[in-house]
Amino acid sequence: MADENLGRELPQRAPGAARGGPPVRTQSSPPVLSEELRQRMRAAVIAERSGAAATEQDAASDAETTSSEPVRPVRSEPPARSEPPARSEPPVRSEPPVRSVNADPPAEDEVTQWLGGTAKPRSTITSSPEVEPRPEVKPPADGGPRVPAPSPAGSTRPGGRSPARLAGRLMIVVLVIGVLAVATVMYFGRSTADGPADAAARRAVAAARGAAATWVARQVSPDVKVSCDPAMCAALRARGFPPGELLVLRPTSEVPASSAVVIETPDVLSLFGSSLANAWAPAVLASFGAGPSLVTVRVIAPSGAAAYQTRLSADLADRRAAGAALLDDPQISVTPRASRQLTAGAVDSRLLLALAALAGHQPISIVQFGNHGPGASRSVPLRYADLDERDRGRRLSSAAYVRAVRAYLSTLDATLRPASTMAGVPADGQAVLRVEFAAPSPLGVFATSSNPLATRFRSRS
Repeated sequence: MADENLGRELPQRAPGAARGGPPVRTQSSPPVLSEELRQRMRAAVIAERSGAAATEQDAASDAETTSSEPVRPVRSEPPARSEPPARSEPPVRSEPPVRSVNADPPAEDEVTQWLGGTAKPRSTITSSPEVEPRPEVKPPADGGPRVPAPSPAGSTRPGGRSPARLAGRLMIVVLVIGVLAVATVMYFGRSTADGPADAAARRAVAAARGAAATWVARQVSPDVKVSCDPAMCAALRARGFPPGELLVLRPTSEVPASSAVVIETPDVLSLFGSSLANAWAPAVLASFGAGPSLVTVRVIAPSGAAAYQTRLSADLADRRAAGAALLDDPQISVTPRASRQLTAGAVDSRLLLALAALAGHQPISIVQFGNHGPGASRSVPLRYADLDERDRGRRLSSAAYVRAVRAYLSTLDATLRPASTMAGVPADGQAVLRVEFAAPSPLGVFATSSNPLATRFRSRS
């Protein structure tokens, strides 16, 4: 067989053909289609275009609502090729296909080309609003954190946060932080200024005011006028002092010369200064506290300090004479301490007259004289006397003796009636009956009183 092929010519390879490849096939003419097949194919193409139009409308709606993301093209898949029928059938009349609003009937050549595979499927890319690409994030040269490129002018951030809105929110945050900082500085500044020393000073002032108010409510006569600042007057009212006898001192008030007692607090001192003590209220009934918290209860001299000293000297002479007369009374026994106090004329004139009247009724034993006012002036008379509860004549028991003394003192004239009589008060290790008069002590009682006892003492002086 090799010899038979030697004489034949070798086949020539077409230029540009691959070696050893199959022979090049020439494109054949498209097959001839029947009318029925063409109608079906036209219906398929119309349906494809209708679906593509609906897809375009949906894509346009999505592009309007989501402008932040680019619209991706949607490609329609070509319909599957329909196989030609194996045998020819009689033509069947079909209903005309439903045309889309935006779809035009396909041309004959398009159907033929689509069947032959030369037509390309149409894309459904729709025109959409131009979406601005996101700023590109460029890596820094030094390997630091990535910083996005600045947005174009006039652009807005996602979520509607414009630069103006962000600036407003930043301003609000700065204002809130500033307010909190100021409040913190004020709080800690006040806390620093309000140290233990200031707190102790306020407690001292409150304690002095409270002690003074309590003492005045118990010791000062409710029948005399008392001048005080608003806070002190309120404290006196709270302790039961008659509100009608309180004179409130205010910045426009004048010197309360019509009052019998004035409570000198720092507020009252700021109104009148030192002139109150030097010119109008030289005698101190009691004082509480010290320094800035000092509260002083003073006796007011209606006619001034000079006139007060004159009347005080005359009253002291009368009290000395009355004390000497009591020491000579056989119905009265006294201790050495009480004797010194009577001789010095330190006892209140009203108390001296009351004891002289009581001694005329029954024997008495005087243990001591005293005064409740802490820090009182030496010239202020002593307003109470402690009497021994035992009967010197040994006729009555202690309880019966105390009842008899109280009953007799209650019958005296109002000017000589004690403000209180308290039994069982301890003094020098024994229980005594305390006979006490209210402050302030009046001056000139012996000179003005019509009481027979006062007349007797005046004749001895």
